[in-house]
Amino acid sequence: MPVLSMMRIPGDPDDLVARLNEHLEPVAERLAGKHGGLLNIVARDGDRGVLIVNLWETDEGRHAMAEEPEVQEAIQAAGFPRPAFEGFEVSAIRASDRLSDHVETRI
Repeated sequence: MPVLSMMRIPGDPDDLVARLNEHLEPVAERLAGKHGGLLNIVARDGDRGVLIVNLWETDEGRHAMAEEPEVQEAIQAAGFPRPAFEGFEVSAIRASDRLSDHVETRI
């Protein structure tokens, strides 16, 4: 059963996105598929911070990704707190054919 995880990180959204892109994105792009990563969305939360939403094949996969040493190192290098994602069992997934027009990279 797919699992949706969500986490908010408070701070300057532009700074947070820059640090995510520099430190976490390269690691996540390389490792997410191995752990069943299906989708990653980073959204600015006004001027309060960012919201990160991930879709995983399993709950075990999302936890395994968070425990990867490379992920832990990237989080520390970015100056972020230890991940505190909330997980939610997915009941349904619906997507428009146009979704692929907005996807930058494939996991």
